[in-house]
Amino acid sequence: KRLAEAFPDDALLTEETPDDRARLGKRRVWIIDPLDGTRDFVARTGDFCVHIGLAVEEEAVLGVVFQPTVGSLAWAVRGGGAFEEHDGQTRQLKASSLSAAGQIRIGVSRLNLDEGLGKCLAAAGMADRAVRLGASVKHIALARGDLDAVLNLSQSEQEWDTCAPEVIMREAGCTVTNGDGVAFRYNQPDLFRPRGSAASNGHCHKLVLRVMAPCLPVP
Repeated sequence: KRLAEAFPDDALLTEETPDDRARLGKRRVWIIDPLDGTRDFVARTGDFCVHIGLAVEEEAVLGVVFQPTVGSLAWAVRGGGAFEEHDGQTRQLKASSLSAAGQIRIGVSRLNLDEGLGKCLAAAGMADRAVRLGASVKHIALARGDLDAVLNLSQSEQEWDTCAPEVIMREAGCTVTNGDGVAFRYNQPDLFRPRGSAASNGHCHKLVLRVMAPCLPVP
């Protein structure tokens, strides 16, 4: 409501309200997920977040991710760096620089790990590099440098799952694409991510795309 009042000419796209296709004619669209990580919310893992993102001309340019269980607020604006406020302290986020297969830590879903992705990690000898976290908690961990990559092949991932955290990750120095290495575009007619998502510190992106490739669906 506050966003609609402040930016009456912008469109709103949220997971919990009907999709108003009039958004397709707008250059600015707020993309919101009030509860990212429903399974984790129900399971009481604490790994769920609130997403508020802004896409301008199909590119994610602003992102806010709040994890209420620990009071962590991360945000970024294109070209302005990425930041996190926690326990009254604010710090700039910066991705790691690890690139070796035996060193990198790969964030995967805690409760919704795709079977194919699990097999691909095992086939690459990297099953032990997987770290299971819920929702976009793992994306902020990547931006913070606590992880080196995050891979997802969930058939349910949509624009509101990636818009806000993508900006934060990019501004922290990360690379964010689909499983084919193609950058995401927002405010699309089809909101789903059929080719998965791959985020990394940038240094290991080619590696994780190779690991992920065998488990992508046939185009």
